[in-house]
Amino acid sequence: MTELYNLIQTNGPGVLIILAVLFFGKQLIEYFFSETIELKKTELNQELENHKMKLEQQNQDFQHNLDLKLNEFNIQFSKLHQDRAEVVKELYHKLIELQAAMTDFTRRMHAVIEDAEKEKEERITRVNKGLIDFVNYYLPNRIYFDKDLAEKLDNLANEYRNKGWDFAQMSSYLSESGMTRELYEEYSNKTKEISQFVKDEFPKVIEDLEEEFRTLLGVK
Repeated sequence: MTELYNLIQTNGPGVLIILAVLFFGKQLIEYFFSETIELKKTELNQELENHKMKLEQQNQDFQHNLDLKLNEFNIQFSKLHQDRAEVVKELYHKLIELQAAMTDFTRRMHAVIEDAEKEKEERITRVNKGLIDFVNYYLPNRIYFDKDLAEKLDNLANEYRNKGWDFAQMSSYLSESGMTRELYEEYSNKTKEISQFVKDEFPKVIEDLEEEFRTLLGVK
């Protein structure tokens, strides 16, 4: 304090004014920076709140769109599953009928009820219809099955067709007269093999398909 008094005496009142300006100028600068910082904080906080609100709105919009898409997918999947279930059901019925018709057709001995020739024609008609119904229903609905399962069904349809054709041919040859014993035995053995194959092997394939059908339908 003494030094300040001596300084005023030495340099006059002007020093006091300068000191006052320096002191209050420092206070003003500190106040200015303080206010500027507070304003910047407020501005940044407001920007942060605005950004948070924007993100929240975007999140709500995204969730809304996601819910719409999910609902749309569930509807489509439900319809797809319903359509596929109907296809599997109908195709399985046709497969069982085809197997029954083929088993009856390739049986080497048949009991005659009334008319042997008529009953033979009925067996041929039944197996042809069973194969046509199965193939004609399966092909337009092939898209409902994955590639592996579709390939199994393709192979099965071809196998039924080939076995049926071969059995019909061999049976026709056996009905011809003038055939040598060796040739007769050859054709007879072939019809026997086909009959046994239809009886034993096709059911295994069908059983495998049943498991895949159950998986498609969600049946335990």
